[in-house]
Amino acid sequence: MHLILQVSRFSPANDTRPYFREYSLEMEPHAKVLDALLEARRTDPTLSFRRSCRSSICGSCAVALNGKPTLACQTQIAEAADDRGVLRVEPLPTFRQIKDLVVDLDPFFDSLKAVVPWLLPVPAHGGRVSPEDTAAIESPATCILCGVCDAAVKFPGEVRPAAAVKGWRMALDPRDRLGAERTRLLDVPLDVLRLFVRELPRTCPKGVELSEKLFERRWRDAPAR
Repeated sequence: MHLILQVSRFSPANDTRPYFREYSLEMEPHAKVLDALLEARRTDPTLSFRRSCRSSICGSCAVALNGKPTLACQTQIAEAADDRGVLRVEPLPTFRQIKDLVVDLDPFFDSLKAVVPWLLPVPAHGGRVSPEDTAAIESPATCILCGVCDAAVKFPGEVRPAAAVKGWRMALDPRDRLGAERTRLLDVPLDVLRLFVRELPRTCPKGVELSEKLFERRWRDAPAR
């Protein structure tokens, strides 16, 4: 198919604001958007974007396609382009554009640090996790920290959505001694968390879902483990 790839370009050394450059490409409809970006860069080596695994497990190639944040390596060209064969590629919204499709990820990782994204073991815990607890943890544990949910979901405060997913995953783990205290680290109103639980599967390219078990346990009022 004939593809008109419109890519947001910006070089801080030369540009005062972003602009779009068009690349006219012949691509297979089932090819991925990342393939189109790689083809564009063969004709224009100055084009900058991140990519790594090409298997939807690293999150490096997260961009906005026709306004929708997603993974370039996971999305077929035919699915993303409009009826005219036009596909607009922009950096993730809400992130600062450094160069072309490359964004500043420092605030993203600072937000993760704020929720202590590792287990703090319960003393003398045997390490065994029940099938029920394992099922609750499994989906948020598949988060690849791509930042798509951060770009797609409005979230108050300094903690970003991906950090909330990571904190949620840890707090649902019976081996973690922070337990209810993690809701205080998130510092997000309970009604906002409930809304995020409902919205996340729609926006996450990996289909991550958060268990309502958090609310069943009433973390906010529960003592820390």
